[in-house]
Amino acid sequence: MNEINVRRLEDLPVEILFEIFKYLKPEELYSSMAHLNIRMNMILKKQPNLKISIYCLKPALSFFDSFTSLTIRFDNRNKLHLYQFQYLNLINLRSLNIDIVYYQWWTVVSEDELNTFITPDRCPLLKYLRLSGCTTKLTEFIFTGAFPYLKKCIIKNCQEFFSTSSTTSTKFLRYLHMHSKNESDFHRMLSMCPKLQHLHFHSDKLPSTQIQNIHYPLLKCLSLRRLKNFLFHNGEFDIFLSYFPNLINFNLTVDHSRNHDEIIDFAQVADCLHRRIPRLKKLKLNIYLCRTYPYQLFVDQFPLIAQMHELFRSINKCDSLIYIRSFDFNPLYMDYWHYIRPASEPKS
Repeated sequence: MNEINVRRLEDLPVEILFEIFKYLKPEELYSSMAHLNIRMNMILKKQPNLKISIYCLKPALSFFDSFTSLTIRFDNRNKLHLYQFQYLNLINLRSLNIDIVYYQWWTVVSEDELNTFITPDRCPLLKYLRLSGCTTKLTEFIFTGAFPYLKKCIIKNCQEFFSTSSTTSTKFLRYLHMHSKNESDFHRMLSMCPKLQHLHFHSDKLPSTQIQNIHYPLLKCLSLRRLKNFLFHNGEFDIFLSYFPNLINFNLTVDHSRNHDEIIDFAQVADCLHRRIPRLKKLKLNIYLCRTYPYQLFVDQFPLIAQMHELFRSINKCDSLIYIRSFDFNPLYMDYWHYIRPASEPKS
């Protein structure tokens, strides 16, 4: 076996240096190894998986130009602006997270700054994108496939969804998490993401159920939060579930309507789940009861409700909130408000 005769760290083979670099932060690499010699500079710049998190401006940023992951955080403690990072070379970037700790994100980062910083030309290899706010221009880039490798996208606050007659769609997007003030965005997004498998959609209203003869067979995981004035028995819930025949994971958080005298019939809810999404394996229901109900109406019926569907395994009531779970519960913490169906009991 050949031995490596090396007296200086910077003379080690590239493969060994890359292994050492894994244990050091980018700023540590820069302060200890940058500018030692031309060879070391070239090696540092060509690291395949360099990840950088920015909470303040650092000299190292202007040195590295091959990082694959970048996080920029804006909060009330720093005085950063996105234009200060415009010089960065993002050509090899795979993951980008711009975290703005303000509800009104546009007061910190302007639309022009965001549109200029994130473009297909600057980030051609982007696979993961997480934004606290998103402009209309950026949504157009995302949903028309301008980022050809984008697979996962999280958008906390979205402006008005872009309007276009383009039939172009994104072929690679598999996971989408989006907050929208317009429930009509739901079907538009799905129509432009034919390969989508996981969708987390936050809106005030249930997406339209007026669309007929449409299905999203590839969608496996759906999470809806937090729908207001929701009704289970006016027909819309049943129609909506029919759009997703192959759903495996369903997460629903709703405010039950306070303007209607509907009382939830869990037998009908279970029937809808059985008929419309028979492949369901994981269920999470959070129901906020916005009106006052007799105490016995739900709590005393927990054992009966738990028999209505095989995924109604855990039922818990906390103040005005009812939780129904098929997973993620601990029998050691059971109390009178929390019922867990014994494993030996038969299910419907």
